[in-house]
Amino acid sequence: MPGSPSPTPHRPLRRRLAPWAASWVTASLLASLAGPALATAASVSISRLGFTDDVQPRLQGPAFYLKGDGAPEARSFEAFVDQLSDQPVDVVVMGASYRDWEGECRTLNALLKVNSCTTIVIRDARDAADPDVLAALKQAEVVYFRGGDQCNFVQWRNSPIPAAVQAVVERGGGTGGGSAGLAIQGSLAVYDGCRGSVNSSLALADPYRNSVSFTENLFNWPGLESTLTDSHFVKRDRMGRLLAFLCRQLGSREVDEAWGLGINEGTAVLIDRDGKGTVYGDTAFVVLADRPGYGCRQENDPVTYTGYKVWRLEPGSLYDFSERPQTGFYRLDVDQGVVLSRNPYIAPALSEAHATAGRTPDRFGGL
Repeated sequence: MPGSPSPTPHRPLRRRLAPWAASWVTASLLASLAGPALATAASVSISRLGFTDDVQPRLQGPAFYLKGDGAPEARSFEAFVDQLSDQPVDVVVMGASYRDWEGECRTLNALLKVNSCTTIVIRDARDAADPDVLAALKQAEVVYFRGGDQCNFVQWRNSPIPAAVQAVVERGGGTGGGSAGLAIQGSLAVYDGCRGSVNSSLALADPYRNSVSFTENLFNWPGLESTLTDSHFVKRDRMGRLLAFLCRQLGSREVDEAWGLGINEGTAVLIDRDGKGTVYGDTAFVVLADRPGYGCRQENDPVTYTGYKVWRLEPGSLYDFSERPQTGFYRLDVDQGVVLSRNPYIAPALSEAHATAGRTPDRFGGL
């Protein structure tokens, strides 16, 4: 990840004040501005930007912030925080690589309703129970998982971290992530990338190939039940691999339906406490496989599946993740590993002139 940490990671005084903010700023000015912090474990780094006081706002979530690429975006994140509280919040950004990178917190710490933003990087999963990490999570109102390698994140599955994030959500806070941090949010399964990456053509040719591996039982968020998430969706042409992933879930497990949420680069999907989703930036896609996965039960066989349902979500559109709609979709079919559409990202009734617009092949440079 590009960039380097600021030599003076101090928060500038806000120039604009909301009506509720006067007493908060007065109290905050009595505290020192935060800087780098030390963790107990050598593989753990903790760095806080913003005020040192632990705010305790009244929360009205939970809410979820899902980003198609790694870093959060200011406008959509402001809307996300508005869903959680009318007061400032403390944010924790979790990472498993790029130890000295604080880019996400630099963006978020500049927002009016962010009291502080703490970057925590854990490079060795054996240190995921570090007491300083758990203390920071206990004080957070938002936990955001950034980009990198989702295989590193799933190594935390049996640590105290998932329960600590669950506790944030249960008291009305928020969570989510981008890129690798998005990949771990679905409850159906997590494509973990622990045995390498896979592109659409290879996944459709054999959804059981060695490089297609999954982790289960990491998180189970409302609105994302029975859902598998994927990022960089149109840009890296990942519709085919999401279709393959969903078909494999039907073919290898006792599930009646498998949902996918694919989010493109530059897109954020916000899900509020009622399960209502709002799309910011670019496009997102909801995909449903709800017929028996007979064509996805044998290893070394290509995917054959008829009747995927796809909802294309444009910027500004709303989608109910709690009571998912039964209309408004288009259909995709796959035969012997080939998607029967020139452009699976656009409903067949629309112009095929956009058949390759905005897409580049997904090589092996990302998970």
